[in-house]
Amino acid sequence: MPEQSTVRRLCWIYPERGTAWQRAYEDRAVWDAYRALAKELSLELSLHHPEEVAVDASDPARPRVFLRGEPVTPDDTVFVTMLYALPHQMQDVANQLFLFTVLDRLGFHLPVPPHLGYVVADKAATALHLADGPLPPLPTVRIATGRDAMTGHYDAALAGLQYPLLVKPANWAMGLGISVVANVHDLRGVIALAGGAETALVVQPYVRDPRETRVYVVDGEPRAVVQGWKEGYCGMVNRSVGGRRSWAYTELPERLRGAVEHVARKLHPAPYFTVDFLSDGERDWLSEVELDGAAGFGLDEASDRIAADVVRARFRSYLAGHAAARKAAR
Repeated sequence: MPEQSTVRRLCWIYPERGTAWQRAYEDRAVWDAYRALAKELSLELSLHHPEEVAVDASDPARPRVFLRGEPVTPDDTVFVTMLYALPHQMQDVANQLFLFTVLDRLGFHLPVPPHLGYVVADKAATALHLADGPLPPLPTVRIATGRDAMTGHYDAALAGLQYPLLVKPANWAMGLGISVVANVHDLRGVIALAGGAETALVVQPYVRDPRETRVYVVDGEPRAVVQGWKEGYCGMVNRSVGGRRSWAYTELPERLRGAVEHVARKLHPAPYFTVDFLSDGERDWLSEVELDGAAGFGLDEASDRIAADVVRARFRSYLAGHAAARKAAR
């Protein structure tokens, strides 16, 4: 008989610093449904800034952990520790990195393993980590911008790419900061702007009118698939930042199955992830991976049912992983 999990709290370390509009949007599209689905499994789901965790390590053999002043233990609490690095969260990046490492050393079950979270947080690192799969990642050049960006030190690295190019921050998400550049002068302008905030960039080929496929994977198995088509000229598809697309849940194209299995092997032991693919009708590329890819709600009843199935399976996998980890620790 499988070990039963004793966890009662599912806590996202989430540096929520958005505006009132952003908070309301995220609650409506994600968190309200997540809380309700967690409650079905007798879990309390909550969001926490990194600074809400305090660790008493004065006796390293018997450390104590407090969340908003209340004691928590590896037996009763699971922390979700995906690295968030949107522009308004950059001040929290170092605090997240070190806190995640501390929680790992304390023996908490972290369904987003920190070492993998750091890899998928950077688009170039993701491409390198998954480069040996059956589908190639999008060709990617990473540029660390800054005060010396005007020197063009990155020109040699870009020699293999042809315009137009897609330029995006290396570690943001949600389609933020994406630009399409038609020539080197446009590119230098974007790099100069990014340098004002020391924002590293990745440069990739601009795939015109691609079909995009997102696969939701739980315990290595595809749980749901959504396909989208960009409408017109836009560098992003996320509705939350003004993109436009048509999309619908569908079956996994057989030609992508091997690539999904490869990503699952490379991201083991992460129990949940989403993986995105791009196709121009002739070729496929691996585009992006997220270990905390959201299943959104609010489109229509049928889509909400599929999203709920994904989230339930994800949370059950977290509970099973927690039970196995605690059994191994005893």
